[in-house]
Amino acid sequence: MESGNDAKTFLIPNNLCRRAGIAASWRPMNEICVFPYEKRSFKQKDGPSNFASDNHSSIFNIRQNIILFHPILRKLVNESNGTFLALQASLSNKPADLKVEILNISRQYRSIIRACLENLQDEVAKSTVSSHERSELHNYIIIFYSIECIWHLCEILLIDVIPGNIVLPYLLEWVRFHFPKHERNAALLLTNEDSKLELQEEYWPTVFGNLLQGRIKIVRTFLKQHSAADTPVFQLMQHVLKSMPTYGVVSNISVNEFSLQWRHWSMDLQQKIDSKQFISNHQLNLLAKLMVGEEEAWAEIQGKCEAWYEFLAGWLLYTEPTVKTFELGQFAKHSITKMRMRHNLTHLDRVLLAAMEFDIFEVIKQTQEMTENGWFVTHLTDILYHSGRLASLETEVQGFSAEKLRESFILEYGTFMAGHKSLWQVGLSYLDHCPKDGLATLELLLSRIPFDSELKAQKLVREATNRGLKNIAKYICKVQGMRALKRGCLGNALTWALKSQDGPFTSYLADKFLKEYIDSGELDSTDLLDNLGSCMLVSDRLIFLGKYNEFHKLYQAGEYKECGQLLISLLASKIVPNYFWSVLLSESIPLLESEKLVFSSNDTFTIIHCLEEKENLPELSDKLDVLRLAAARNLSRALMYEAQLIVNK
Repeated sequence: MESGNDAKTFLIPNNLCRRAGIAASWRPMNEICVFPYEKRSFKQKDGPSNFASDNHSSIFNIRQNIILFHPILRKLVNESNGTFLALQASLSNKPADLKVEILNISRQYRSIIRACLENLQDEVAKSTVSSHERSELHNYIIIFYSIECIWHLCEILLIDVIPGNIVLPYLLEWVRFHFPKHERNAALLLTNEDSKLELQEEYWPTVFGNLLQGRIKIVRTFLKQHSAADTPVFQLMQHVLKSMPTYGVVSNISVNEFSLQWRHWSMDLQQKIDSKQFISNHQLNLLAKLMVGEEEAWAEIQGKCEAWYEFLAGWLLYTEPTVKTFELGQFAKHSITKMRMRHNLTHLDRVLLAAMEFDIFEVIKQTQEMTENGWFVTHLTDILYHSGRLASLETEVQGFSAEKLRESFILEYGTFMAGHKSLWQVGLSYLDHCPKDGLATLELLLSRIPFDSELKAQKLVREATNRGLKNIAKYICKVQGMRALKRGCLGNALTWALKSQDGPFTSYLADKFLKEYIDSGELDSTDLLDNLGSCMLVSDRLIFLGKYNEFHKLYQAGEYKECGQLLISLLASKIVPNYFWSVLLSESIPLLESEKLVFSSNDTFTIIHCLEEKENLPELSDKLDVLRLAAARNLSRALMYEAQLIVNK
């Protein structure tokens, strides 16, 4: 939803909502839940609603259109996430040349955007795409073309280091990259086998387009292909173009030396124009006048420029070739005025103008309003922050914090990503790099991310554990354990309980195991119980269950002496559940009656003592006599055996 005059109205197609009214509440992450609701005042008597019925009610979920969740754009999300994390990791290692590292990262971001644009264009070209999908894809192409164009300019002006602040070579490169049609047309025309190239409709527009972009070699090549190339006027233009001074990053001349050469060249060309040496050919005369910056010539050509910044680069090339970065804003406004676009600026125009004026606040504000769900403003702000551009604003604006601004965008984008069923881990990785509120937000989000499979639950537990959020990991394990319990999967439920280290829940499940054994006579999930190890220390009840399972294993293996000692230790412990005493004492009967003596006299006294303590248990009523008799017999055998040992000594 938007504010102001752009607010949108959503119609809820439901008769009950229309009659009763509606209410709304936030669902986890990025949805609003709308449902029928009758408004009641506190003065009204509490009672059933007038609209209550047995019919089903509809619930409507409203969420923002998420273009980043499109299959093609998800690749951009994942790849840019890797680049974002690479930048943070690089900064933590303190690279030797920070500016070069940040510039390389910026170029990686741009290559990701460019690859995304190519994928979108390939998808549009497919015949299987419907008209609606094609329209949607065209919209995405426009959005990400604008993003790439803005990012490229911001990289030049705000991230890269321009020697001497001479910005024109970089500006021309930017324009050539984003207006490639003139170079493309030149390539197509030059491959044409027609002997008279100038008869092609696109001949002169291609010549002028390449002239404005500073592609002088292409212009000279086209003039050589003209049927009148050998005439004096064409030869003169070839000489003018060939002698035109150029200043580049790798030039071996100083700015002052270049300026002197440029003035001499420009004055010489002006003299040729004044002496009407090009008058015999209107197009060549116009070319010459453009190169000396004549106002009327530029007024004639400006209508052929697609955008004011294409016009700007060409105009600066022939009027202010040594323009500095801090002068770019005033010349940009001049170009906008000349093209009569002051009141017709698009959103892209406004962002580019703000960048040329070095108004970083306005750049960030305008990029926030783009409809790609915050991907652009988040990553651009992050890279501007690390390049030091935002820090410089702290001295200019009272109360401004570059770190807080960066974190607010990353926090919002990370939270937004965490709402997606398969991109939630991407979202968490962004929140990890929010030093102030990231961990607290992670704690809130992790408990709200829905999970409907064992695998996702395990991933959530791992993510929570890696960040030290033990309570969240415990909560997720308990939820998954309860789900397993409801399905009747006791072993799986115990596994999750052990992961959570939840003592009460583990005790509850151990009770379930023991009670099922009482009912069925068999222990469930013995493989799990065999390998509890130190995990059984989570609760006393689990210790008892583990030891009782061990007792069973020893008994089945015929190791009666060992299992007898284990039984006595269990009887003597204080961890036997009250409901299990009858079972445990009953287990001693076959050992008491064993041919080989299993229990010593002291062991037998322990059993007799337990019988006396628990004789009132209803479950033992029918076994008391048998137990007492077996204990008496074993005691007699044990005392005689022990007496013989003493005599033999």
